[in-house]
Amino acid sequence: MPVEQAKWDLEPVSLYYSGYEKGTEIISVQQSTLRAVLSNFGTGEADVLDVSQPEKLRRIARFSLGLGQGEEFTSVAFHPSLDLFAAVVDAGIQRGRLEIRSASTGELVDHVETGFGSDAVVISSDGRLVLVANEGEDFWFDQQKKQFFKARGSISIVHLDQNGQVEANNNLKLADVTTREGFVIEEKGHFLEVEVDWNGDGKISKQMDFDGNGLIEDKKISLGHFEESEVFGSETKGERKIMIPISSHSPNLLEPEYIAISPDATKAYVTLQETNEVAVVNLINEKVMGYYNMGVTEHKADLTDDGWVHFDQSIAALREPDGIALTADGRYFMTADEGDTETSADAAGQTLSGGRTISVFDAKTGKFVGDTGNQLDEVAFAHNLYLDSRSGKKGAEPEMLVSCDLEGTPWVAVGMERAGAVMLISLADPEHPKVEALGKIPGEDVKSPEGIAHFMLGEDHYLLTANETNGTVAAFKIVRKASGAQH
Repeated sequence: MPVEQAKWDLEPVSLYYSGYEKGTEIISVQQSTLRAVLSNFGTGEADVLDVSQPEKLRRIARFSLGLGQGEEFTSVAFHPSLDLFAAVVDAGIQRGRLEIRSASTGELVDHVETGFGSDAVVISSDGRLVLVANEGEDFWFDQQKKQFFKARGSISIVHLDQNGQVEANNNLKLADVTTREGFVIEEKGHFLEVEVDWNGDGKISKQMDFDGNGLIEDKKISLGHFEESEVFGSETKGERKIMIPISSHSPNLLEPEYIAISPDATKAYVTLQETNEVAVVNLINEKVMGYYNMGVTEHKADLTDDGWVHFDQSIAALREPDGIALTADGRYFMTADEGDTETSADAAGQTLSGGRTISVFDAKTGKFVGDTGNQLDEVAFAHNLYLDSRSGKKGAEPEMLVSCDLEGTPWVAVGMERAGAVMLISLADPEHPKVEALGKIPGEDVKSPEGIAHFMLGEDHYLLTANETNGTVAAFKIVRKASGAQH
């Protein structure tokens, strides 16, 4: 007879307060020393934490990166073996940089220029490769030409020597292929909502008299063009939400979000949220091998903000993944299908943005294996953590995820940005991933978990979430579920 898989639950064990109201975004653990490094985008500081007693997370040190005007500390990763961490700085319309710093003193050990819009950073398990996702997401506007422009996204592939010094650096553009077979036709009618300093005054205005008639009106105004597509804005939304059309022929819209490195460090899998793809990069010859289309998910959902939650409407949505992780054996990759584009309000039957799912794909072929359907929103609702105001948007929004094996079975944990919680998903049957547990981040305020990390203490498994809107880190222990307990 088959042996029944163990059931697991999430038990909140502590909450670390940074002393700031917000900004705690990315967290990374060094398993060998049971330390974690935490980024704060608001202050430009890195906290080093002692996680050896998860019931009482303790700050060991706090280091300022000494950022310049307009710079932002966007991501961080602990080196797997050296007393170093990698910090990424976004410099707006200038190229960003990767800094290698001492985890004991905060001293700058080395640094290297990266691409535009530098964000997520990951380090290979042997510590010799550092990869940075350069989103290139900032737009700017030429008033004379009436044209919008943006930098191209790229990946920085940085080689470190045995002491953590930079040996080599390659900024790999992802625009090798611009008319890829299988590009999802449903991207038509999708837009990016972006901030653009349209009038060049150095500020982002919440409202803007675009047509110069002296009135702020709730109407759509033509502002210019991005490549060959017309760009519109709303005067009541100003420069905060200018609508950039998505088009399949635009290499400039390839914006890397997050990166997962294969266990043997020969490949990298990169989410391209805006174009609904995952790029596969050969890390030996440092070239793009190809693009996997993430396709459309179809399941039941609540799509209407009407004061009632009923998961009885049919949804067809582009996955548009954010976070990505690989199983320990490298066989599958999993995506957190958050969504990033917007759809035109008058597009009846429009394929929506964001799958509201965790999806599983074959890492070798890119073939879709299975997804969670509407489990994420349903489980959040069962725990009174689903707001109906999210129904007409992107649901509870899966953000970042991390994988681990529990007694030989692959699992994935995901932070739910709008639910203020973590969910634990079994991949015992990859074709039917199942949400088995939810852990609510303590407190009644808004948390917005962003970064997530896994570590072990003896035989016990723990998770950490960096909660960017309330300045905290939550620790959860993965425990055996009591007999008869429900998630």
